[in-house]
Amino acid sequence: MRFVSALLVAAGLAAAAAATQPATTPPPTKPVAPAQPETPPMPQAIPVPDGPIVARKELEGGLLVEDIKIGEGYEVKEHGAIVAHYHGTLRADPTRVFDSSFNRGEEATFSLDGVIQGWQKGVPGMKIGGVRRLIIPAALAYGARSPSPDIPANADLVFVIQVVDALQIEDVKVGEGEECDGQFVAVTAHVMRDAEGKEVEKVDASKPYIWLPGEMNAPQTNFDTMQLAMDGMKPGGKRRIKIPRQMNASPPSLLSTRPQNVALTVEIELIAARNLPRRGR
Repeated sequence: MRFVSALLVAAGLAAAAAATQPATTPPPTKPVAPAQPETPPMPQAIPVPDGPIVARKELEGGLLVEDIKIGEGYEVKEHGAIVAHYHGTLRADPTRVFDSSFNRGEEATFSLDGVIQGWQKGVPGMKIGGVRRLIIPAALAYGARSPSPDIPANADLVFVIQVVDALQIEDVKVGEGEECDGQFVAVTAHVMRDAEGKEVEKVDASKPYIWLPGEMNAPQTNFDTMQLAMDGMKPGGKRRIKIPRQMNASPPSLLSTRPQNVALTVEIELIAARNLPRRGR
């Protein structure tokens, strides 16, 4: 019994000694810095296309059109919209570059109704991938009103333009009645698909969608893509529309649920529309 008692006493002393030892704490770990988003690469300058002229013509007003490369596929129409690179110089001094998306390495998006007359007349007929040089008389450019110190008054201009993409419109069925014109409210049934063909939005005629002006107005553009795409449609008409990603964005205030900044194909049927009064009427 003494032996057992001695063992118990020894065990108790050992336990007490262990209890008096400071607890072992793991070494402090260094805080892990949160992952930083990758910085997108800075745009790089792109060489301005050049080469022999493959087609040349003169349009009304002395506008010279020189094709350096004929594109393929969709042909840009009047009043259309394009994604393009461009390089602008003075005809009197080709070394004076007043604006160039090629130099910035970033293409721009335009509605042809929002640019100078030289572009309005000279770009239609180009195809995606095409390169064209426009030699624009001052009367079809800025005339006596200089838009910047880099462009003198009454200056003839030269633009090299490369069409990267375009708003593509194909009429499947022509409707009847008053056509959409200017700004309008449109009631449609439609199906939207992304570039892979995945359906991202579908609205049938039993619960149609009401389009309001400004609903697809990308911050980098000066136009509403869907207003432009439906312009000229009549009730009952059907269109197939291909929207470049650069033209697919809605103002943040609309909280749109459809995917933004991706290419879309829209098959649309116009059920009804109402043109809004133009300013000055």
